[in-house]
Amino acid sequence: MEWQQTKTSNLYDLLTCTICLETFTEPKYLPCLHTFCKTCINTYILSTVKKEKSQTTFKCPICRQNVLMGESAENPQIWADKLLGIHFVASMMDRQAIRRREKYATLVKCEEAFCESCEKCHKSFRMTARHPTILMKDIINNKELVNTSCLIYCEEHPGEVVKAYCVDHSEPICTLCATLSHRKCKDVTTVEVAASGIKESQKVKELSAKLTGMSKQLSDLIQNRKEHTVDFEKEADAAFRRVSTIKDNIVKHLNTIEEQIKGEINKSKKEVVLKLSDKSTELESLKSTVGNWVTIFDICLQHGSELQCSLEIELKKIRTTLVIYLQKV
Repeated sequence: MEWQQTKTSNLYDLLTCTICLETFTEPKYLPCLHTFCKTCINTYILSTVKKEKSQTTFKCPICRQNVLMGESAENPQIWADKLLGIHFVASMMDRQAIRRREKYATLVKCEEAFCESCEKCHKSFRMTARHPTILMKDIINNKELVNTSCLIYCEEHPGEVVKAYCVDHSEPICTLCATLSHRKCKDVTTVEVAASGIKESQKVKELSAKLTGMSKQLSDLIQNRKEHTVDFEKEADAAFRRVSTIKDNIVKHLNTIEEQIKGEINKSKKEVVLKLSDKSTELESLKSTVGNWVTIFDICLQHGSELQCSLEIELKKIRTTLVIYLQKV
């Protein structure tokens, strides 16, 4: 009951103009698909154009999207006439009007109200091409109509109603079938006679039992597939967890190796840096000594005697010191 009320409420909202809050009168829709009464949208266009002083566009009252009027842009009075009508809403309005009069829909099979263009389109589809239509005026005038919804049409001869049944071939046929392809058949009867007692026949009971069994098998298969799907998802999740664990272990192992290598490199670095530092200290000391010797020799050469410059003791001392330092380097 609640669902039915909701459905009725949604239908009412669908057929209500958001400007006047009444059922549509000559519904017109904008490019954004919002729909309004022709009079309402015309009044809105004129007031908007006058307010915003625009001669080419106006905004949708709901979504504010710009609507460009290419033709007759200079004449806003006819813009509403240029907007397209929506046949679906008009059809729903006709259907609602028929229900208010406690009448049935005009199309027996689909129960929809159609204009001439919609009816041609309806007839172009193979599935609905044979659906019989009834004029709206015949329903409004309450004329008695044939219950065509129960008619079965021949697959071989479109438009021909099935009226007979060929027992020899176990096949429903139309009049053309009976006179052409089944004219030599011995046992041909009416569909009413062939259908007599069919509900209580063993054939129907067997078919019903078979369909029930098939329905149960399909239900079991569907349930089985669902269980398999759940199991597969669980296995996939477990596989993902295993992959993540393996990845974490590999990363942990690589981090350990990285730390070990870094430790060894740092140890070697310290040893080499220490050795180089010691060598640098010795070289700085040698450089200082050599500097002193250079100074002494320069002074001796400038102000000393030749005897002083050639003192063998000093020369041997200098040579011996140089040899020792060069061996260390």
